[in-house]
Amino acid sequence: MNDFHEKMCPKCHFPKLKNWEELSGEQKFLIERLPSNTDFTPEERKNHRFCERCWFEQVARENQLC
Repeated sequence: MNDFHEKMCPKCHFPKLKNWEELSGEQKFLIERLPSNTDFTPEERKNHRFCERCWFEQVARENQLC
């Protein structure tokens, strides 16, 4: 259950956030043009997850303990 909530968009509650690799070419094109694009480098954004419904961008947790 906890895994489900980690994959859910906190903004619109869409059931699955996608990694950069899971996005289609069109989705990547749109994300690269969002206003928040200037906050992160292209390499940093590849570590984020995205909602394909509302385009929420979840910043990767770099210092997460396993």
